[in-house]
Amino acid sequence: MIDPHEKSTEGSDSPESEFGFARVAPDVLLDGRLVIFHEKEKWMAVSDLHFGYEVSRRRDGGLWPLWGMQSIRDRLAGAIARWAPHKLILVGDIVDSAAAPKEAIQWLESVQELGPEMILIAGNHDRGSVRRHFPFVDTHREGHYFFHHGHQPRDLPSLATIEVHGHIHPSIRFGDGAGTSLKLPIFTREKVPEGNRETWTLPAFSPWAGGHPCGPRNEAHPFTRWACGGHRVFEVR
Repeated sequence: MIDPHEKSTEGSDSPESEFGFARVAPDVLLDGRLVIFHEKEKWMAVSDLHFGYEVSRRRDGGLWPLWGMQSIRDRLAGAIARWAPHKLILVGDIVDSAAAPKEAIQWLESVQELGPEMILIAGNHDRGSVRRHFPFVDTHREGHYFFHHGHQPRDLPSLATIEVHGHIHPSIRFGDGAGTSLKLPIFTREKVPEGNRETWTLPAFSPWAGGHPCGPRNEAHPFTRWACGGHRVFEVR
């Protein structure tokens, strides 16, 4: 059941409020642009941007339109303008292999100019001159939050209690039982009672991400998820 008054907010006619958002944890907001933002610690995290994906597909012979990179530019710049983070954590698969290296470098340099300190975490698709141009790390800890891409198992540091990763491209599909369906990206939280830990999975930022069903690693663990419909973000039960 969805309570629109408690579980979600909606955008307005104002351009800067075009995307909805919802509170998914204490002090943490999920923006419909597919980013999370910590209100007190002022960091923003986003995963699986796959910048240049359509260029990769064209290089392989596919006839892909080229609007995806502009969508990434606009939504990320809009989220930064809306929430004014002090630190931007890009949680892997920032680019899609070595395609469009010049465009990717120019884009990341323009993101730096927007103000936040930028942390680039390496994912399995991050290759080419972008890796040589910017400093990448394998993991990053921010207080008790531990960030990594998710394509390789990582041990949780002793001071961290919340693991945050991407890689899975989590999604949910809604259907009306008559053949019509809608797939939306989701953000998930799984609580691990042993050790009072949590695992968070970020939605894929790329507009080309197909998405995969995502459930708890252990059915006995409390599990919550929020669907991102752009103008509205809501908890799904």
